[in-house]
Amino acid sequence: MQEKTVARVALLGTAMIALAGCSGPTEDVRVTFCKGLTESLTGARSIEWTGGENTFKRPEYAVTGLAFAVEDGNGGKRTGRSACYYAYEALDDTAQTLADPLSAHATLPFAMSLDGRMLPDAELVAARIAEQKRHGMAIVNALGKEASDLAEQVRAGIGQ
Repeated sequence: MQEKTVARVALLGTAMIALAGCSGPTEDVRVTFCKGLTESLTGARSIEWTGGENTFKRPEYAVTGLAFAVEDGNGGKRTGRSACYYAYEALDDTAQTLADPLSAHATLPFAMSLDGRMLPDAELVAARIAEQKRHGMAIVNALGKEASDLAEQVRAGIGQ
């Protein structure tokens, strides 16, 4: 019985590590990151994504453009647009970059605009750092919860 528990722990641990590397949804990480930056820079408690489009200026950069609506202070909604600019980083076109053009670009934006205003470099760097910390803490918290759940399952299995 103890062998089965050890095998389960090993299997669950391996699965947990493998899943930690998966993004889960199929949305590109650049789009997700741009959404996170937009949400934090608008200070919105809730944001509704109303559109998005990726455009490419080959080979220099790609632009992730987002349209959104947020609640204003009066309970109404205001619309806005943001755009994140990602540098081209591929040496050559490959089957991967031809099938998924965004994969040829950096994962952190080198520039960003919010409602037509280009963010100064210092503001963008601070926002990128804050968003990376937020993502990192979310991953650590999720892994901690999974580890706690796994430990509880092990304790329950040993008690049988």
